[in-house]
Amino acid sequence: MEKVFQKVPRHLAIPQRGQPPAMSRSLISQLNRLSLRLSKRCFSHTSIACEEIIVTTTTTTGSSDNLTFDEQLPRTNSFGRSNRPTQSYSPHQVTENLTMSELNRIRTTPTLMTFYGGNPIHENNMNHLRSLLRKYQYLPTKPLSDDELQSRKFLGYEAYKERTQSGTRVKKIHYRDLISSLNRLRVIDSQLMPIEVINTLDSYYSTSINKTALSKKIKQLDEFGRAKTQAKRKASLARIYLVKGDGSILVNGKSAVEYFTNVYARKNLVYPFQVVEQEGQYNVFAEVSGGGYTGQSEAVMYAIAKALVVFNPLLKPRLSKAGLMTSDARVVERKKPGKVKARKSPTWVKR
Repeated sequence: MEKVFQKVPRHLAIPQRGQPPAMSRSLISQLNRLSLRLSKRCFSHTSIACEEIIVTTTTTTGSSDNLTFDEQLPRTNSFGRSNRPTQSYSPHQVTENLTMSELNRIRTTPTLMTFYGGNPIHENNMNHLRSLLRKYQYLPTKPLSDDELQSRKFLGYEAYKERTQSGTRVKKIHYRDLISSLNRLRVIDSQLMPIEVINTLDSYYSTSINKTALSKKIKQLDEFGRAKTQAKRKASLARIYLVKGDGSILVNGKSAVEYFTNVYARKNLVYPFQVVEQEGQYNVFAEVSGGGYTGQSEAVMYAIAKALVVFNPLLKPRLSKAGLMTSDARVVERKKPGKVKARKSPTWVKR
């Protein structure tokens, strides 16, 4: 039987082993030409973008004196994206050509350290008061009388809310904490209270209250370094000058031994110096009037104690404990009608 061979089209012919079909070879060649064309196009776009960046950077650097901060940053739209700086700048290069207003705008910071808290103004006030309490916690304190407490009062709750501008965020418990801290600062001894604490307390006092009772003026040494005080006892009045010296005491121009012949009276004069253990370190010049030797000597004693506090306020607690900061107010009781003396009745006689 004779085989009949027909002519097969070239694109349908079976390829030999190790050779790709003719259609595959044509597709591969077309793809290679397309990729080469795309790579050339991308390279041309990249070179154009680099030229634009170089030109823009050169122009910005040359005219930086007349441009603002935003105009000095080079920008490009080569790839259809948003305007972004295409060159990184150091902090010195960014800020060297900025004006003061632009620097303030860039460096804006909160005025309070508690800005991000719930009650920034109230929390800042409490932080300030706590720092004062820690700083002056070892200063001596003095209990205040009712008159002193009523003379000056702190701001009310509503007034404090208006000051802090926090509205309902300031609760009554916050206000109580504030008043508690202010009262702890207020009991510091007025003679030792620092100016910083005085100014802080004054800023919280209510201005609507009539300040009738003013705090006593703190006594100081005169231009000669003397402390001048006075005191009373019974019907006697004593005015003295206390100055650093060798321990001499003059009463109405005479020595203490010559003026007070009574030993008890002379002991009263040196008792304040014995309490503070400073005998023989001060000279006393006293003027007394009225009463007898007991009243005059005790009046001088109280005046000396007050003068020692002028020299050193820290001695006040020790002198107060000895009973020298409060004068004895007792006086002789007067005679009554029908009585022999103030209270003694006449002797009763039966017949």
